[in-house]
Amino acid sequence: MRRALSFRPHAAVANGDHVYWDLLAPLTSKGYGASPEAQVIAGKFDRAGVVLGGDNESVLKRAAGPQIAPVYRTDFRSTPVFFLQDDHDYFDNDEATDEIITFPPSYFMLQLARATQRMYYPEFLPDIARPRGLPWSSAADRSDGVSESFGTIRYGQLAEVLLYDIRRTLTLAGPSAVYVDREVEKWLVDRTSANGVIHVVHAPSNPPGWTAGKWGEWYPDVLGPDKKLTTSVPKPYWQPGWLRQHDRLMAAISGMNGRVPLIISGDMHAIALGKMLRSGTLDLSRNPVNVALSGTMGTRPTGWPSNGIRGTPATPSAVLDLQEQIEPIEQHGFMLVDFIPDKIVLRFFRWDVKTQPVEVIDTLEPFHTAELARAA
Repeated sequence: MRRALSFRPHAAVANGDHVYWDLLAPLTSKGYGASPEAQVIAGKFDRAGVVLGGDNESVLKRAAGPQIAPVYRTDFRSTPVFFLQDDHDYFDNDEATDEIITFPPSYFMLQLARATQRMYYPEFLPDIARPRGLPWSSAADRSDGVSESFGTIRYGQLAEVLLYDIRRTLTLAGPSAVYVDREVEKWLVDRTSANGVIHVVHAPSNPPGWTAGKWGEWYPDVLGPDKKLTTSVPKPYWQPGWLRQHDRLMAAISGMNGRVPLIISGDMHAIALGKMLRSGTLDLSRNPVNVALSGTMGTRPTGWPSNGIRGTPATPSAVLDLQEQIEPIEQHGFMLVDFIPDKIVLRFFRWDVKTQPVEVIDTLEPFHTAELARAA
């Protein structure tokens, strides 16, 4: 983070999974919040109790506080940081089995996520171009006009970055299922086509482009019996409506005239860059959508997709035609984005914990630079 700050960015985005304290998910909870070690550290939540003002608040502070406050400290006191929440910030992994489906978040999960945000990272400020009544906006217990899950970074007429959490309003409605509420989708499409700003970039909490076979992805790919990703085997409880909403958003982004179609996301625990030319029958080749994974600041060895519970590296979904400029790299890193009137410049940084000493971080330089020019 300090190396990234040495380039003096005007703003920073922390894209999801700030807290790892899964409580119910079968694959992950036993190693996280439901483990004996976790209960020694923080105690045990009472899911029928209130989160703030009781014993649960003490457990929450012991569980979440050390994962946020000592990491950021006061390093960003002069740099605005925009925090997006993803699945683990609701205190569970996105999993779906006959035993449990962890999302959409239960009431208790919502209260944990809201309380963590309230204590440790700010909501999104009011935006005249963002409807006040979007889900989890203008809540009675929050400052007037702020939004908890949907935000904007606006830099004059130069750039607008649309930030959106895809977990909180997720539905399980089959072909009509969505990740983001329909009114949120309408807002995203409206801002994508609006005039008055040169660059518009999407930054969802879950990335388009690649898959590692997890349930809560945009795509139907799943790890088959041969331990390879496939769409020939149904992904249990995956909703086809999620991909339909994906395609509507991709069509809107590709349809921007005179702008660089660009999506930047995280979650995949990797660094990557690609160009989406097709999604199913949707042809995006006239103005392909650039997709980037910004990198993972830090994770433990089992946090990489191929080493952890996923058991596979991230790859382009089989439903896509995706040209990869950087195939997913499972190393620590970050990305800098420079907005210039006629282009967007992406600079990718990486650090390999296995082969490089910590001291190298202080002088990291980009290993890849991409210049995305605006269409004529």
